[in-house]
Amino acid sequence: MLRSCRLCEKRCGVDRAAGEPAPCGLGDQTWCFKRHVSYAEEIDLLPSYMVYLGGCNFRCRFCVQGPTCFAPRVGHRVQPTDAALDFERMVARGARTINLLGGEPSLHLHTILEIAAVAAEPLPLLINSNMYMTPEVIDLLEGVAGMYVADFKFGCDGCARDIAGIDRYMEVVTRNLLRASEQAPMIVRHLLMPGHLECCFKPVARWMAEHLTDVQFSLMTGYVPAWRACSDERLGRTLTTEECEEAEALVTTLGLRRSS
Repeated sequence: MLRSCRLCEKRCGVDRAAGEPAPCGLGDQTWCFKRHVSYAEEIDLLPSYMVYLGGCNFRCRFCVQGPTCFAPRVGHRVQPTDAALDFERMVARGARTINLLGGEPSLHLHTILEIAAVAAEPLPLLINSNMYMTPEVIDLLEGVAGMYVADFKFGCDGCARDIAGIDRYMEVVTRNLLRASEQAPMIVRHLLMPGHLECCFKPVARWMAEHLTDVQFSLMTGYVPAWRACSDERLGRTLTTEECEEAEALVTTLGLRRSS
């Protein structure tokens, strides 16, 4: 898959194994630009060891990690044996989950599988993803990914294309949510964006109510206009009280299973 990259649904076909950079900027190396223990995730994940892997196939204008997360080589290069030892140490110190994010961690499938293979014991690996991977990636992660935290960002293809530069968003992400939820526990997050209740939040919430009623749903209302969002007429502000209240009311009405 690295020799003709098909780790995400862009299926660019670049030979990453030869060091040829893909459109996401990644070759065959994995770099980590930040690590820390978090107590600010959903309670079932805590404490969570956050491991940020560089490189992403999205370019969300409001990305709170941008532009650092888009760089393929910032921080230190990940060596699978060293990473496995680091993760084991953190688990021994009380980490409940190893939270792989970025960037987009599924672009580093080869490294994740190597880390899992060399670990002395199974690791509580959590894939914190935009869910734009190919079905082959999900299948290869079966038995390796102990959990998914899925970022269901957009409710329509137009917003995904305009804000993140992504095509076929709804088709790909909804397919992957269904597939991954059959293989591992999942939390689906949606970051409520100002001015996007009708086009993004409501379709996401209604799709969840119809298709993934047993999956935990996390409505995130802490949006801030980061990176390039300030130049956007709608994304360049914070949420209003009315937007938050309307979103919360729909979650209650639909009976979505809220994460704690």
